[in-house]
Amino acid sequence: MGATIFRNATLHVTSEEFAGVDCFAVQDHRIIPMDPVLLEDGTSEEINLNGMHVAPGFIDLLVNGCAGVSFTNEPSLDTLEAMRRFLTQRGTTTFVPTIISSPRENLTKALAAVAEFKQQHENICPGLHMEGPFINSLHKGFHPIGYVRSMSESDLNYIRENRDIIAYITIAPEVAKPKNIVAMLSDHVRLSLGHTACSYMEAYNSFRAGVSNVTHIYNGMKTMVGREPGVIGALYASPNVFASVIPDGKHVHPAIIKLAHQLLGERLYIVSDSQIVTGMDRAPGSFAISGTEVFVDQKRGLIDSKGALAGTGITMMDGVRFLVERCSFTLDEALTAASWTPARMLELNETGRIAGGYIADLVIFDDDYRIRYVLQNGFMKNIGEIL
Repeated sequence: MGATIFRNATLHVTSEEFAGVDCFAVQDHRIIPMDPVLLEDGTSEEINLNGMHVAPGFIDLLVNGCAGVSFTNEPSLDTLEAMRRFLTQRGTTTFVPTIISSPRENLTKALAAVAEFKQQHENICPGLHMEGPFINSLHKGFHPIGYVRSMSESDLNYIRENRDIIAYITIAPEVAKPKNIVAMLSDHVRLSLGHTACSYMEAYNSFRAGVSNVTHIYNGMKTMVGREPGVIGALYASPNVFASVIPDGKHVHPAIIKLAHQLLGERLYIVSDSQIVTGMDRAPGSFAISGTEVFVDQKRGLIDSKGALAGTGITMMDGVRFLVERCSFTLDEALTAASWTPARMLELNETGRIAGGYIADLVIFDDDYRIRYVLQNGFMKNIGEIL
């Protein structure tokens, strides 16, 4: 079978095998090194990229919605398909749909939709992100207070039954309680700390037990102070823990993101935290998520009636550009934070960088961050075709 050979490419986030080279090939849905043998039988196609950038497809681990749909409001297969179509246009080839604190009925619908979607799109969706309901009401953000609660034995059994569909759960350790955290970790459920008022020791002990991530640092948690470092201080003291950050300029100041990157290095990754308005030609003045009205404020972002931030209207490429232009990241560092680091957080072993044998999920863009082509599982489409 012939290969597709890409020449004159500027490659980013590569393995050693592809460092310093300007060509590669895709065959049988996988990335392979360029080899003259591929040209011998005349079945391969050659594409000249004229110096355009080639990076791993973006991996977004916190997507509430986009393009006019919300997964919390309508947890269905149709919603996931609408999200997939839009996100592919914008270079995101792997995404984790998020459901905020909700009644069990809504969560059951979400899990069923994600299970069916995973069957149809094996490498696109690693599972569901449960953001709540086992979070602290003091740092709930815009989550409906009526659905925020402690964890029961019934919840543990429910999570155990659905663990293969769950990518990760954001919890407050002081609400979920240590014995339940240990039980979930023993069942191989990936946990992340967020929306929490926990102390340094509560967070540090959670990390020692096996919790491996912090959700959108500096949002939904106590501020680090000299006498109580809290979850952020525990994160900085725990070398095997990852953390996501929302790079929209509203959730976290660029100087703080720069500092977090200096401390965390390739443990820091970005999420869009995108909402229903992302990608809409005409965004409404407000919209509702799980019964909470969210206002579109041009200066402050997406906020509820009390001023709590409620997601963003950005894409991952917007986030990459923000890191480079406002947070002093190199382009490679920004692209790593949008692909390889989130892949490592979820232990996705065949995607997230340009390496031999990896799935050919790639985004090709110009110097102005305009996406020209997207490869999904080795199938290449230009943006005009996708739109």
